[in-house]
Amino acid sequence: MGQSTMKKGILFTLLGATCWGLSGVLGEYLLNISKIDPVWIIANRLFFSGIVMVAMLFLKDKNNLVRVFSDKKDILKLLNFSFFGLLICQGTFFLTIKYTNAGMATVIQYIGPVIIMLYYCVIGRRWPLPREVIAIVVSLFGTVLIATHFDFSKLNISTLGLFWGLLSAFGLASYNIFSISLTTKYGVMPIMAWGLLFSGIVVYFLTGSYYIPDNFKLIDLICMSGVILVGTILSFSTYLEGVRLIGAVTGSIIGCFEPIAAIMFSFLLLGTTFGTIDLIGAGFILSAVIVLSKR
Repeated sequence: MGQSTMKKGILFTLLGATCWGLSGVLGEYLLNISKIDPVWIIANRLFFSGIVMVAMLFLKDKNNLVRVFSDKKDILKLLNFSFFGLLICQGTFFLTIKYTNAGMATVIQYIGPVIIMLYYCVIGRRWPLPREVIAIVVSLFGTVLIATHFDFSKLNISTLGLFWGLLSAFGLASYNIFSISLTTKYGVMPIMAWGLLFSGIVVYFLTGSYYIPDNFKLIDLICMSGVILVGTILSFSTYLEGVRLIGAVTGSIIGCFEPIAAIMFSFLLLGTTFGTIDLIGAGFILSAVIVLSKR
């Protein structure tokens, strides 16, 4: 791999992670400052991201986009990924933001890789390797640290925030596990586009989210556009291009910049502050991901 390819890959991966981090903060503004219904945000994000991504891929390579529909089993897998992977992952993430903040929600979601590892240990009927045990312990320690600040008489994070955050980590795990066979066969972008569109159509119409919220201001429109265009389409496109250039292992380590970006944007744009213990806890959770990434 040439040095310029490596630099380009790192830059794209960092950009993708930064866009995800910014998306969470824009979502936090909509949820906690503009007080917009989280269901409306989730439904519109999925629906419009799906429409834009399918349209882009249709213009770029129509044949590859529709290839997944040639196999009935894969259509079922795609629906499974849409509703039990993508929808749970995205929906619970925004609910976590509502009850905590973007930085905290992103950090808690990073327990997901540890859950993925445990899943593969269970289905492979094997005990975790020593470094995997270290990752589990470190991740649990970081979570306990954030939740309690070592004062076990009370939680330092809202109970609902912790509940949705842990569910979001499970959502991240299921989203990754359900997508593997499909993305290996058809590529990530077509599966992502259809997954967003299918879950988006169902949630958008079932929840009646085809309305403009009361007191919906220009700043809210800018934030929502940012969540869709920057936080979903640009983030996935640049991150996956970066991973293609530098590989999944390096990509997943650089991807750990996402919660750091979310914490920085939270502080710079919304004035959210994080205690030293919260940042130490975040460091422990992220180090678990880095330990798991090393082969």
